[in-house]
Amino acid sequence: MLTAYIDESLRRRPDDCGVYALAAVIVDSTDHDDIRAVLRSLRLGKNTRLHWREESSARQLAISERLADMPIRGIVAVHLYGKDTRTERARRRCLQRLLVELDGMAVSTVIVESRSPGQDHLDLLLLMAARKTHGLSKNMAVSWQSSYEEPLLWAADSVVGATTWWLDERTGCFDLLTEQVHVICLD
Repeated sequence: MLTAYIDESLRRRPDDCGVYALAAVIVDSTDHDDIRAVLRSLRLGKNTRLHWREESSARQLAISERLADMPIRGIVAVHLYGKDTRTERARRRCLQRLLVELDGMAVSTVIVESRSPGQDHLDLLLLMAARKTHGLSKNMAVSWQSSYEEPLLWAADSVVGATTWWLDERTGCFDLLTEQVHVICLD
């Protein structure tokens, strides 16, 4: 049984273009516990989770090296958008595309990093609409969870972080993951 863990990265670039990316890390249920244990072992000191932006460049590279050795696959939907596009619109485009891709791969469970109850509700509304308009399977269970509670969301955070750094030509971390991660650029 396959489960996908989804996390985001967003930022404005100097040319006033926004970057929104959502990564889904896909894991077979037989590998969950082993991967969680490795991810927990990567935390430093009293940190309660891994978070890409809080790690040094050397740590990001070490995390990417460990991810490259794990039995995971990733899909990253990236949307580059202008100043007239709202961030939530960019998220909807990325999330919809990821859900369609995951459904096509027969992923049975999707865990999305929770942002807030209101924002999670917006994602739920998108899911309900996608089930009608894109024929997403009703058998694919989707829920929202805190990254403080689910270490596998840390893998998605790292994959999406490495991807957005790659877009800014900081390629070292993403280069380690190219065999496992597929990037979809949305226009």
